[in-house]
Amino acid sequence: MFLMAGCTKEAEAVPVKTTEQKVVKGNLEVGLAADGRISRSITNLNFEVSGTVKKINVAIGQPVKAGDILAELDDTDLQLALTQAQNALSKAEANYTDAVNQREINQMESKIKVDEAKTKWNEKPDDTSLKAAYELEQKKYQNLVNNNSTIENAKLSVEEAKNKLQEAKNNLNKIYLKAPIDGEIMNLNYKVGEVVTGSQAGTNNNSASSGSAFMTIVDPSVIYVKATATETDISGIEITQQMRVAIDSVSLENVAGEVVSVSDTPSIDSSGVVTYEVTGKLAEPNEMIKDGMTAFITFLKKEKTDVLLVPNKAIFVEDGKQYVNVKTSGEEPEKRAITGGLTNGIQTEVVEGLKEGETVVIGGVQQ
Repeated sequence: MFLMAGCTKEAEAVPVKTTEQKVVKGNLEVGLAADGRISRSITNLNFEVSGTVKKINVAIGQPVKAGDILAELDDTDLQLALTQAQNALSKAEANYTDAVNQREINQMESKIKVDEAKTKWNEKPDDTSLKAAYELEQKKYQNLVNNNSTIENAKLSVEEAKNKLQEAKNNLNKIYLKAPIDGEIMNLNYKVGEVVTGSQAGTNNNSASSGSAFMTIVDPSVIYVKATATETDISGIEITQQMRVAIDSVSLENVAGEVVSVSDTPSIDSSGVVTYEVTGKLAEPNEMIKDGMTAFITFLKKEKTDVLLVPNKAIFVEDGKQYVNVKTSGEEPEKRAITGGLTNGIQTEVVEGLKEGETVVIGGVQQ
């Protein structure tokens, strides 16, 4: 007994660590959490035709409007191609006219021969050789009438020449690189006098590929964040669902956003884990947020604003009731019953029992 009493006194003499925290009002958010990455709305632009850069009308950081001419290629080769296409069309049209005229001449000459053979046969109706000659000329004539291949081939040549002329005209219009959207020039990878290889322009949200584009535009008004959700979590995420995003690298928290797409296509890693890509859009742009930054996302299921909050670790339960220890003017804190509401596992809403500004004591108190 004495030994036990001695141990108890010794234990009571050891200082017990406690922490204090004020009861404050704030927002309580409950939802699914996921790591993500910022994806700016980036458009990589390339000329659709090859050529030498003649003009560049913008600089990095310059704002542009949709339709602005950003750069221009030298048109010497394309003007030559246009002239050649026009000449080829003129030649094809002349060939077609010649083919039509020649067909008419051939038919007229053949008809004359038919009539001559008919006349000779009429003069000697019993002459089988004259009859055969007439029938042969008649077949030749019918063949000329029925066979239109020369005209059709000439017509096809005209159509091909027209298509090539239109292509040359289109290519000439493609010497101008125009802004497809309002935005800001992010990258510019060529100089006047350099040769570019034509390729289809397109949009790509992967900033790594911007280094190979002629230039890159970023839309500063749109910022996306992409995350992956497991197959067990994806059912709790839907389009228009609200999000809260934290970006530690620029010290931003509780950035509002909304889910804009949920992929139906799974991604399965080497361990067999199934995930789906979710894309959200931030509600407000912020120039501090850069493409590729890491983010922490909460897909909200419930949210309460301007409520009293206490840490979960400040709450203890006795006989099915919730209590906290509240700091008083005396030496010992007050054990007080509270009514808790929504919790996110870290903080709990206090519906009754506490006031804003009071201080709760966490740990080290005899309950």
